[in-house]
Amino acid sequence: MKPARSKYFQHLFQENHDSLVRFLSRRLSDAEEAKDIAQDALYNMMQVKDAEHLEHARAYLFQTAANLALNRIRKRKRHDQYVQEVGVSEPNEHDGTLASPERAAAARQQLDLVAAALKQLPTKCRRAFLLHRSRHMTYQQIATEMGVSVSAIEKYIITALEHCRKTVRWDATLD
Repeated sequence: MKPARSKYFQHLFQENHDSLVRFLSRRLSDAEEAKDIAQDALYNMMQVKDAEHLEHARAYLFQTAANLALNRIRKRKRHDQYVQEVGVSEPNEHDGTLASPERAAAARQQLDLVAAALKQLPTKCRRAFLLHRSRHMTYQQIATEMGVSVSAIEKYIITALEHCRKTVRWDATLD
């Protein structure tokens, strides 16, 4: 950014920062969020070509900030409505939805066991399984890519699943 342009935006923001934050705080009821949106508004304005030549730059800055605040409010309402409709609660350690360090370590160990079990599989079997599970490809897509029949893919994936079940002992506390 050219020094003159940078200096213009710096001056514009310094001159309007406090009033812009007060304006946004009334809409959002959160001073920190208002400061974030004020900075976002300036950044958005800086992306506009020749913004330093706007006739009503202050009004443009405030309108941009108001639009960003409105978007934030709408997003929050959609989230709250979704939580209310679905009955989703915020995760916390007491209800078991957040992994404790012990649970996380146990899960990593089991993941390592699965990886080791997959390495023991024949190449085609492992490839079919990974394409299906990690890249979410259909059996038909995998069959086309590998140049085999769909029934061969079905057999590969069944074999991989059975091998993983036999090889990996699942810890019931992780379920």
